[in-house]
Amino acid sequence: MFEDKRIENFPNLYLEIEDFLALQPDTKFNKAQFRQKILQKFPLLNDADEIRTIFISDDHTQKVILSELFLKDVLLKSKDLLGNFNNSFLVEAENLLVNSPLSFEVVTQQKASSILKELFEYSNLIQKKIQESLGVNAMLSIYNNAYNKHFNNYYLLENFTITVNLVPEQLLVAENVNLPSKGQLHRLLKSQISSLEDINSKLSKEIFQKSQIQKELEENEKLYSAVIHNSLDANIIFNVDGIIIRSNKKAAEFINAHENQINFYKLLPAAFSEKLKAIIEKFSLNTNAGLAQEFFEFEIYENNEIIYYNLKINPIYINSKVLFFCVIRDISKDIRNMIRIEEARVIAEKSAKAKTTFLSNMSHEIRTPLNVILGLSELFNRKDFTGSEKEYENIEAIRFSTENLLMIVNDILDFSKIEAGKLNVQKVDFNFTELISNLHKGFKIKAEEKGLDFTMNIANTIPKYIVGDQYRLSQILNNLIGNAIKFTKKGFININIIAKELKDKTIQLYFTIEDSGYGIPKENLDSIFESFYQSNHSEKKPEGTGLGLSITKELVSLLGGKLTVKSKQNVGTAFHFDLNYTVSDLSDVELQSTQNINHNLRHKRILVAEDNKLNQLFIKQLLKKWDAETTIVENGQEAVEVVKMQDFDLILMDIQMPVLDGLEATAAIRALEKEKKDIPIVACSADVFPESRQKAEEAGVNYYITKPISAKSINEILYLLTTSN
Repeated sequence: MFEDKRIENFPNLYLEIEDFLALQPDTKFNKAQFRQKILQKFPLLNDADEIRTIFISDDHTQKVILSELFLKDVLLKSKDLLGNFNNSFLVEAENLLVNSPLSFEVVTQQKASSILKELFEYSNLIQKKIQESLGVNAMLSIYNNAYNKHFNNYYLLENFTITVNLVPEQLLVAENVNLPSKGQLHRLLKSQISSLEDINSKLSKEIFQKSQIQKELEENEKLYSAVIHNSLDANIIFNVDGIIIRSNKKAAEFINAHENQINFYKLLPAAFSEKLKAIIEKFSLNTNAGLAQEFFEFEIYENNEIIYYNLKINPIYINSKVLFFCVIRDISKDIRNMIRIEEARVIAEKSAKAKTTFLSNMSHEIRTPLNVILGLSELFNRKDFTGSEKEYENIEAIRFSTENLLMIVNDILDFSKIEAGKLNVQKVDFNFTELISNLHKGFKIKAEEKGLDFTMNIANTIPKYIVGDQYRLSQILNNLIGNAIKFTKKGFININIIAKELKDKTIQLYFTIEDSGYGIPKENLDSIFESFYQSNHSEKKPEGTGLGLSITKELVSLLGGKLTVKSKQNVGTAFHFDLNYTVSDLSDVELQSTQNINHNLRHKRILVAEDNKLNQLFIKQLLKKWDAETTIVENGQEAVEVVKMQDFDLILMDIQMPVLDGLEATAAIRALEKEKKDIPIVACSADVFPESRQKAEEAGVNYYITKPISAKSINEILYLLTTSN
């Protein structure tokens, strides 16, 4: 800490140095920057109020602190003479100015003025109390000594003269008082004049800037008026009574169209006008009702058509009066566009519904005969067949052609579901190795028939059982491998599958299907994934629906992967895609125990509700192989009546039947007494759409299988039923 004597002499010494530096020729001395650097280098200067005062950058705060320091010196010199203050006011003044921290916070001009006024009143009271205790001469002597000390320390500060306001008037007029020398006053006056010159210069600049701003404002006002006048919206200014005060060009057209009305409210439809008038009147009474609403809308019938408008009102306050600025916009075009869009949306929804109904009906009509053909051909196998080899080959040809036809139907239906965003993805445990093995066996025969080398390589790091959508993966690989064989005349087909382990029991599988076929021209590579695109080769006419690759790409994307292709004409093509799967917890032991379950349907009573004779034949023969007791009815009404009279262990219910359809029959059965209503019901339908499955579940069916019905699908349902009992 500084010693008292050093602190007392520091302000005058420091300010003299500053003054000396400022008077040096060819120097650009900046006091504010110099003081800032001094404080940064010597931060302890802030510990003494007498020194800290010099470095205050705010003029108002510095004036307050200088005044407080002066009165503090007055009180200290008074106490030296009196010993202690017996007067309560002087004790209070001592606590305020001597014992408490000074006001070093930055103050506003208004606050500074208020504080200085209080300090002036304090000074007058201090003079009075000291005079009462020591006499007038002693009081003047104390003030004179304090002022001389204060002057010697701070007279070079621009704000020092504020202290003169606190000096007793008698002291200022007395001839024998030791006031500052003329030289000191001259330097002080010079400093004050320099400060006034700076202020004058700043004021001149401000006046010029204000003149420029005023000029710009006038120009902006002209520009704003021109913009408003030529606006495509009607702009109207009116008072609370509705009298139009000002309007633009577009508003004039609107007003002229309504018989030159000068009252704003009479321009509007009567009911709307009354409502708006009431809102504005309430607002004018400071209730603030209604004008917070962003837009009002109204309609006017003109020239045999409806014109739609929206209206926005904002209050304008001028000389304590409120006016209203209104913008009226013709939104007829927007409204008509919205109406057209809504009409188009309704038509599109009806079209989509009609499309779904058509596809549903088509699916049912096509799948019904396919169900019979595949089902009956499935009943024959080489081991049990007693006919000739040629007859068996004919049956196999029928089954192969039927499966191809079913694939085309599935492509069309999948394409429709993809378009509608209704294609579902399943996550079930399945045997990946078995799936690939079956694909290999099936396609190897087809490839060898064409004399092609067919290889399928699987990395040994891929687990046997994984979780995902087995059907969609099989569909993707069937499409890509089938295309590779179809468009390869000679050479090879290679399928490679490798794996990459990810975290949380997740693996990423990479598939590559490569062939040495015709290849795809470079200019057609971007088109092969488009719907209904068919590759055209000179040696092979287009085949299929043209949906295979489009659906395949969508399926890969739906499963979270990306399908890409590289190809060179007359060299070959390679398709690549990757998919993520979860490693299954299923083991060989668990799977084997599941497969070894004996459904034991002997003497089980099964009701079949089916109106198609051929389907009846197929299902009856299938169930006969399992020694089940089968009852067949031809419509839903008959099914309900039979259930009332007989007991059954299972019902196979066709959905589309005459008299009473399958869903209605199911609902009726579920309404029977407890023993009857709990019979398991399996819905059999050619309709593959999710909406149909949902309706069936809502009606009360336990399981839903789609036609063509296979022995495998019924076998799975029977397994679920037997294991749940």
